[in-house]
Amino acid sequence: MKPRLKVLGKEELDTIYTTALYLLKKVGVNIEDEGIIKLLANNGCDVDSNRIVYFPEWLVRDCLNSTPKEVTLCGRNPSCDMQVGRQKYPYIIPLVSYNYFDCVSNTYRTPTKDDVARFVRLCDHLSTVNGVWMLSMIPEFEDMYMFGDFILGIRNTTKPVCVINFEPKSVEPTYQLAVEMAGGEDELKRRPLLTVNYCCISPLIWNKEGCAMLKATARWGIIPAISTEAPMGDTGPVTVAGDIAQKMAEFLSGAVVLQLLNRGMPIIWVDVHETFDQKTGAVNFASHGNFLYACAIGQIEEYLGIPIVTPVIPDSKLLDLQESYELGFLLLTQMLGGSRLVVTHGLDSSRAFNNELLLLLDDMVTATQRILDGIEVNSDTLAVEVIEKVCRKIDGKRRVGHFLDQRHTLNWYAKEHRPRKDGIFEKHRREKWMELGSKSFTQRAHEKVEEILSTHKPEPLPREVEQKIAELQKKYQIKV
Repeated sequence: MKPRLKVLGKEELDTIYTTALYLLKKVGVNIEDEGIIKLLANNGCDVDSNRIVYFPEWLVRDCLNSTPKEVTLCGRNPSCDMQVGRQKYPYIIPLVSYNYFDCVSNTYRTPTKDDVARFVRLCDHLSTVNGVWMLSMIPEFEDMYMFGDFILGIRNTTKPVCVINFEPKSVEPTYQLAVEMAGGEDELKRRPLLTVNYCCISPLIWNKEGCAMLKATARWGIIPAISTEAPMGDTGPVTVAGDIAQKMAEFLSGAVVLQLLNRGMPIIWVDVHETFDQKTGAVNFASHGNFLYACAIGQIEEYLGIPIVTPVIPDSKLLDLQESYELGFLLLTQMLGGSRLVVTHGLDSSRAFNNELLLLLDDMVTATQRILDGIEVNSDTLAVEVIEKVCRKIDGKRRVGHFLDQRHTLNWYAKEHRPRKDGIFEKHRREKWMELGSKSFTQRAHEKVEEILSTHKPEPLPREVEQKIAELQKKYQIKV
């Protein structure tokens, strides 16, 4: 039996969905683009004088039905492609954020290109990591940081690279680079090397920038990842069910626009669960309510039949016990809840990333994958014959057998327990740990990071792609 967390029944999911449809039909969405308003009006939507668009249920259902149920996110190496909907385990994608946390000095700093490159190379090395999500906002990239982030990503990993965008003008050069990498526009459609994340505004608003991104991704056929970010108690209802319903409506409104612009294009929903702390005034991503919301993502994804990215975002500012607790609870609940795409953010409510934390994540993912496999019960795992054999060893009327010398132990130990071999997690007796230097996890992880980065070099970009980068930098006057 495979373990699974379920917090919503079929009737409850039906109710949330019908509530989202009601919001779209009766409350409507504020849209700040006349072209999109006209498109929606021509396809059966009502529009009032305040640019509020009201979506009929039949149109929403029709566009949801035309949205693909599966999506493939491609990397330079086809063996690294993420086929969402067909994988055995949830895909794990760490985020590069706009601060780097140095665990040696316990300080934050603006990341450099080398910081980002090292982090991405480490992601490229780890087998539990399936891609990278980029939001470095390195100052020298100015207003074309999406293009800069994409270059840093593709140069340092052959796995899929997803980028976050707040400036639509950077889409075109990034798209042209992806076309060069793929070998033409048709090849890029066949193997999408570019996924772009952008936001709807809560409650129920598509502003000018968001509308521009809807049109840009539909025009170029780029896979859009639409974020809905409504902190519970702030721009979203304080209740989990209400927040889910509102954000579902926001996502569906974007999906309708995209399907009307480019019927059949794949779409990803980035369902961010967050809470406005009524005491501190801060937006938290690892509250008790967030843990519960995390359990529901997989069920919502299965119900709607479209890919959902769900974030794991600890609020802790340091690599400490709070960080481990928040990371573990969020990751475990989302993976056991059935999430298929998980973006892991580092520290401080998504404000910082860190190399050593990747090795903690690596072990947590391995452990959760083992839980997802469940307990195998058959004649071999019940080990009756082995137990009998060991128990038959008697000396002085006392059983003296053990399982250390049994082939069954050799055959099954790694499969059942998946032990690490790199020593990052301390498993010795205390005396041996002291003999080895009494090092903390962070110290051991830092040493391992440096060891990996001293040897791991991803396959370099082809010369023609590097030439295209230089050409695009000159053409668009991009400082990267």
